[in-house]
Amino acid sequence: MRKAFIFGVFFSFFAILSACEDPKEIGSNVFVQDIGLLYTDTLKVDASTVLLDSIATYSTGNLLVGRFTDPVLGDVNAVSYFQISNLTADTIRSNVDTAGRSNVKWITYPSKNDSIRLILPYSFVQGDTLQDQSFKLYQLASSASLDPAIVYYNNSAAPALNPTPIGQLNNVKIRPIRDKRVISGTAGKFDSLRIPITEPSFVKFLESQRDIAKSEALVGTGFKGVVKGLALVSESNKNAAVVGFSAGAVQMKLYYHYKYTYTVRNTANTADSLVTVDTTKSNNFYIAITNADGTNFNARFNKITAARTGTTLSKLAKPADILKSSEANNQVFLQSGTGVAMKVQFPNLLKLKERNDIAINKAELVLEPKSNTAGYTLPSDLILVEATPTNKPLRTTTTGEGNFVFVTGEGTISSYASRTNLYTFNITSSLQNIIAGRGKNNGWIITPTLFSTNSSTGTRGPALGKSVINPDITRAIFDHSNIKLKVYYTYVAR
Repeated sequence: MRKAFIFGVFFSFFAILSACEDPKEIGSNVFVQDIGLLYTDTLKVDASTVLLDSIATYSTGNLLVGRFTDPVLGDVNAVSYFQISNLTADTIRSNVDTAGRSNVKWITYPSKNDSIRLILPYSFVQGDTLQDQSFKLYQLASSASLDPAIVYYNNSAAPALNPTPIGQLNNVKIRPIRDKRVISGTAGKFDSLRIPITEPSFVKFLESQRDIAKSEALVGTGFKGVVKGLALVSESNKNAAVVGFSAGAVQMKLYYHYKYTYTVRNTANTADSLVTVDTTKSNNFYIAITNADGTNFNARFNKITAARTGTTLSKLAKPADILKSSEANNQVFLQSGTGVAMKVQFPNLLKLKERNDIAINKAELVLEPKSNTAGYTLPSDLILVEATPTNKPLRTTTTGEGNFVFVTGEGTISSYASRTNLYTFNITSSLQNIIAGRGKNNGWIITPTLFSTNSSTGTRGPALGKSVINPDITRAIFDHSNIKLKVYYTYVAR
């Protein structure tokens, strides 16, 4: 009966609660002597930085390439590996359109390529964009392979590459991201990286696949059997930037042209005229292609490595390593893509009920990040994952390959509020479950999350499962004093 009365009190006075300015004791004069409604933001929060075991970086929205030196978190280097093809038939067609004319005289037949370019629209930059970068495009070695059915991680082994790049672009200024949807025409030159592909053997291979005896000049039906994949590498200095390219908009364009003449009778039917047709076309190769069942036809992943020697985070050498805020100048850190996450615990939470029966009316975990250095981006969204006693994310299986177990309740995810400079999690039911003994108190891991759009409903939400952690590279630093647990609760004195 006493617990039922507690919850009745909560609902009766919730309107009063929500209008108050965080007093230390709220409306106690309206209750009988042994019942009260309290607020506290002084419950102890233990906050540490932990290193996660691996980040799934396969089939993500961005190809990440480049390197930079974070003055606090160390060096970061990213290389992108991907397959490229045309549709799921793995056949490239060079259409030759003569409009059904039979009296064609060929001047130039498309048996050779005019040029080949890899066009990559910018979508993301982290670091110093004023530093020049040099990009090289490599073909995977014949002994290497990529498999679209495999889950690749940021620390997966790098496939072997042929030693000679098939294309490169030197001393590139990272241009402003004006409109990532534009990848051709005049406007496109401002927001796309265009790498010419000139390596003779690669160009010759593409030309050798053309069947010039047909009206459609084909580029091999077994293209992916020979071109196992490509790798995009930056050879910039360390203090540059990691650049993201929109995988769904990347194209490799094979340009060709043809020219022919034909005769046409004039309208008076008195003489023939000679007409010349000179046409330029292109074959388009893509990365983000899916099969009919929605699975990926091409594989892709980003390999992201971090070097923390000599930094505050040098203690984080292997998965599950932990760095207490007291060991890091009372700071904790987040860096997506490299596995740097935060762990929070509430060691004094159960003391709330030592003398009283309590019910949590409202609870919030509030994090205020420090201002980021120019060139570095705060995560747009954070997510709460249950932690194990050994500082790892709790998974649905014990093999380490299962999906993450999220903190249940109203506020598993928090979006950054720029107006208040806060991340706020509503953890009311989560804390109530711990207080009532229905939930474990091993702590929670906080990490940037990956969002996706539901193709059926159009709604945006977290991409659940192994890839829940955002593989793009963002960072946040928090002073321990700016991580607070705010709890409104009703108590009945024993």
